[in-house]
Amino acid sequence: NRGVKKVAFVAANESDPLSQRDGGVAAAKALGLEVVAATDVYQNDTRDFTPVLTPIVLQKPDLLVLSGVAPGNAPLLIRAARELGYEGLISTETAQDAKVLEEGAGELANGFISVGGASTPEIASDTMKEFVDRYTKMFGEYNDESNTKVYALEYIIETLKANPAAIDNVEEFKKTIDTFSAPNPYLKGDAKLTYVGMTSFGQKRQLSVPMVVTEYRDGKFETLFVAQVD
Repeated sequence: NRGVKKVAFVAANESDPLSQRDGGVAAAKALGLEVVAATDVYQNDTRDFTPVLTPIVLQKPDLLVLSGVAPGNAPLLIRAARELGYEGLISTETAQDAKVLEEGAGELANGFISVGGASTPEIASDTMKEFVDRYTKMFGEYNDESNTKVYALEYIIETLKANPAAIDNVEEFKKTIDTFSAPNPYLKGDAKLTYVGMTSFGQKRQLSVPMVVTEYRDGKFETLFVAQVD
């Protein structure tokens, strides 16, 4: 855990970031970490984060978590924290944009840890590589966030193929989710499409996609590890 003993959280004052913060705080406490900040919030249109981060930096956390941070705010928060003298780790649970980080924080963003898109060159299938190629040709550049969005239609189609009655019957769709499994066309090997969520929500309502944890370094993301959730 890179010597992390004290952790601080800061989040936008909106439902999703606050939910991610609360989940992160609970997880940190379960791991025996000392949570030194768990209630600090900001408005999403904030542009000067120095007043928000000053009391947090004074707590000298080993890890600063930007819970559910929007890509546009991440470099502003990172820059403010570093300019206040913070030298610890900074992370978030949400996918980010390398170009935005580079333009907004430059070298100050090096070491920033985030959950990237659900693919890396090492695990991407030929189908996924073809998608990336077509996307890049259409829009001029690729966005890692599309690595997760590509799964949405595939899950819908494959679930309906598994039970055609689900096409106009929500209860049939929900019933199919519990036992659904299909080949994952976007990963190498014998990976499967399945629904998850039992551990966190007590029911399968989430799409299972690889969680690629990345570290920003000099304009690009480097893969730290790939994980799965249940």
